[in-house]
Amino acid sequence: MSIPGFQTESAVAAGERYGPNSAEVGEFILAAGRLTTAQWRKVLAVRSSVSKVGRDSSAQPAEAVRSLLNGAAGGTSALGEPMAAVASALGEGLKDRSDDEVAAAWSAASALVRRRQLASLTFAAHYLPFASAIPPVVTAEPPAGVQLFAKTLRWLAPGQWESLARPWSVDREASTTLLQVASRTPSRESEEAVALSALAAVTKHLSGDAGWAAMKTVVHGARVLSCRGELTPAQLQALWVPLEEAVPLRSLDVQATDSVAAAAPPKRAAKAQAGKAVVAKKTPIHRGPLYGPSTAEVTAFLKVVRELTAIQWLRVLDRRQLVASVTREGSAEPVGVVRAVVAAIQCTRGMDLEVRCRIVSAVERAGYALASKHALTREQALAHYGVLTEVVPFGEVDGVGLAARVAALNPEEWGRVAVIAPVVDLAVLTPVVHAGDAIADHLAARTDDEAVTAWHALTALLDRQRLSPIKFAVSYAPFASAVPVTKARSITPPVRRYLTAVGRLSAHQCSLLAEPWLLADDVSNALSRVVMDGSAKPAEEAAALAALVTVPMRLTGDSGWAAAKTAVFGARVIASRGKVSASEFEALWKPLERAIPLASLESRSKKAS
Repeated sequence: MSIPGFQTESAVAAGERYGPNSAEVGEFILAAGRLTTAQWRKVLAVRSSVSKVGRDSSAQPAEAVRSLLNGAAGGTSALGEPMAAVASALGEGLKDRSDDEVAAAWSAASALVRRRQLASLTFAAHYLPFASAIPPVVTAEPPAGVQLFAKTLRWLAPGQWESLARPWSVDREASTTLLQVASRTPSRESEEAVALSALAAVTKHLSGDAGWAAMKTVVHGARVLSCRGELTPAQLQALWVPLEEAVPLRSLDVQATDSVAAAAPPKRAAKAQAGKAVVAKKTPIHRGPLYGPSTAEVTAFLKVVRELTAIQWLRVLDRRQLVASVTREGSAEPVGVVRAVVAAIQCTRGMDLEVRCRIVSAVERAGYALASKHALTREQALAHYGVLTEVVPFGEVDGVGLAARVAALNPEEWGRVAVIAPVVDLAVLTPVVHAGDAIADHLAARTDDEAVTAWHALTALLDRQRLSPIKFAVSYAPFASAVPVTKARSITPPVRRYLTAVGRLSAHQCSLLAEPWLLADDVSNALSRVVMDGSAKPAEEAAALAALVTVPMRLTGDSGWAAAKTAVFGARVIASRGKVSASEFEALWKPLERAIPLASLESRSKKAS
């Protein structure tokens, strides 16, 4: 096999002039003489970078190489064949290049001549400066797992490279088996491919002995993957131990999707091939209700939202504006974050669920970092932006444009994010991803206001057990009438009468509720003790939903927020009436008495008696 564009009659006629690898060496010499100035600058830059980790003591100074090549051209060289022929051809073809350029070419050409005698890592260290301009001949494509491994290495973080640089040893029996298998399989192609790819990446993070040690570990990994088919699972696990922390073996499990990719249409097959690391092993991590503790309410919400009419959406948005006129919550996700998260959910369908959860979390974190850039230093924002910088550089996107960049990522780029994305709480993220799958396509077609309002309500439902009643109501109030979530059996008659009173508050009553108030410690502690079991939470949620609709029509800003909080407190007191003493209840009701007299909440039968 030869490199397209470089096979010439001169190279073919060279025969064995340059040794067993004459054709490739001849092509390299011809191609090196045609490199542009820009390409040579890149060659020298890469060579300088490689020298930070390379430990080759045989490299000759540039002046010595120039002298050697000039001597060979004049027939006075002491070099034996085939190196004398290489020196003569290089000296003629590069006579107008600088000493450093000639030295780089000599090092690469020498490595090509001895390619099968050199260790894979040594060959890569010599040839890497020219690898992009003059790719080395490859007789066979490495296995899919090896190719994915090579791509993954380009995006490892410094800590992952440091773990690869640590001293290690593996089981002697497994190591012996690996050597035997490697001797009868084309593992060298894999080792070279990975070494060339990883050597360009490691120099960005490590140098010296640490960098070289990491590279030796990486080459070992390539050999293991190329021999994977002839190793037992136990041997494979034992041999992969030095790499597991940086690159988990299961992230490179591509065998399960080989048949799917082969049978898929070309475009789909390409996606399957590039994204194998994250779709191959689908471990069932979900247990329990699909959407968590609030599955019934979430299911109803998803169904109704998809069926809302234009008029109903107008009512929802109008109610959202009402809530926004009093709320002081700063945690609502900006539209850029919502759009980016929805795009991530759409683009990662088919991947392992755990991986999807980590990716969605990483995208959400990046969105918040971009939305908060004005309040953070660049260093702080970049730190919060996290792993997404590997595929979407921080300075190239803003909060509004993040969703489009996320949607444009290809499977290989998603694979990079999946490898380095931090671990997340699956119990929290799994219901979000499931619910997002059910509504993402619908939200993508809605306006920004509609999508954000629906997403806020959905995530509030999913996180309902952990949110305070007022915070839940802030997000869910716009949909409270379209999709009720308060169960009638959880609301007692006294609470029901109180909710009716909250729904009829006048401007004057709201002003009274907004006035500051304090409770004695013993009274406050008595209430806290009786609501610790969560028995008052349904009443508080219902009151919060009612107050965030009624109060904003009468009072806005901080005063409106204070009135709404007092109304929620009143629901807690009413729901706990039978659990505190009469004197404690009277003291607890004082902040509400002027606005909602307790006598007005008494039942008709009690009044009649």
